[in-house]
Amino acid sequence: MALQVQAQVNPQKGYVITNDNDTIYGTIDYRSEKKCANECSFLPDGGTEYKTYLPGEICGYRFADNGVFYVTKTFAVEGKEKTFFAEFLLQGGVSLFRYEEAGVDYYFFIGEDGKVATVKDDGSYSKPVSDEYTKNNQAAQKRKALREVSQVFAESKKALRDLWQKDVNAKNLTQITHDYDMEYCTSSGDCVMFRYNEKATRAISVKLLIKAGLAFGSNKLSGYINTWGGTSCDGITMNTTVPEFGIGADFSFPRLNRHLSLQVLALMSRWSMSDDTYYSTGKPVSLKYWDLGLQAGPTYSFMPKSKISPILRGGFVADIPLYIKKQRFSSFAFDQDINPAIQCYGFYIGGGVDIAIKKHVLRLTAEYRWSTSLNKEVDISRLGISAEFGL
Repeated sequence: MALQVQAQVNPQKGYVITNDNDTIYGTIDYRSEKKCANECSFLPDGGTEYKTYLPGEICGYRFADNGVFYVTKTFAVEGKEKTFFAEFLLQGGVSLFRYEEAGVDYYFFIGEDGKVATVKDDGSYSKPVSDEYTKNNQAAQKRKALREVSQVFAESKKALRDLWQKDVNAKNLTQITHDYDMEYCTSSGDCVMFRYNEKATRAISVKLLIKAGLAFGSNKLSGYINTWGGTSCDGITMNTTVPEFGIGADFSFPRLNRHLSLQVLALMSRWSMSDDTYYSTGKPVSLKYWDLGLQAGPTYSFMPKSKISPILRGGFVADIPLYIKKQRFSSFAFDQDINPAIQCYGFYIGGGVDIAIKKHVLRLTAEYRWSTSLNKEVDISRLGISAEFGL
């Protein structure tokens, strides 16, 4: 059971192609690019155990919905022949494959004559620099990296210009090769672009979040501590309805765990409270302020591939009251001259559902938040509902 759980890190639908050219459908464990290049962990439909295939044991494998396509290939990497699962980017008169090792991307172009041209991208010639000497050095490094493939595309001025002007990445190289094939390699048959699923291969995927909500909130205020150690009063608790809105981001890690993401939000809420009894005069006290809230923590989605998925989340929260307006507050520690900057720290916990709307997500949650100031001037708590839209 332990081995089974360990293997099933990021299961996704797909299929393998055997060396006899048979297609077997099932579930593939998609972890990192390094793992995908060195092995394929596959569970056939109806099966009970994963089997690991090494390069050469199968022709290739692919993730469902036109996902990333890996095929067994043998290419020279740093002067040594290696056999691995290469990412198949394009099939045509000139075909294109990609392989990553130790943080370096290798692109292999196979021309109509069967010769292989390699482009190595270690990032050395793509970093932005201001020094003129470094720019010239980078240009020389890029010319060296593109020397072999420039001979493949020698017939096309446009392809050579795009190679030089555009960044070296899978998307650009695939498009350059595709355009070249469509113009110069028509006798080789149809040109098939295996969609480079940049989103699926990213180590981190980010969604912009916009949040709005309404909560029942309370401020528990402590009495002012006198110089002789006593308090001016026992303190009070004031309640109010709190509207809230904010913006943030949701970071997911598809290679590591498709269930978990990290959410970071900046929130603004409006607090307006009063209490009928003031200790020395009997007149009401009032407190109004804007609260800048910051929260960060993990979100767990139970069914991330489903249209509707239950979620749980929790984490760290900070509250910073701003633009404070108060009346008859001399008995309370909140915003006294000795504590001019009130900052509160605590936690939040909640649950709800994610609803997929095309490529976006509507997140509906109920959430409890609590924080307290370091000098115990105030405890801030709220229980509310919110809606977040992920772009």
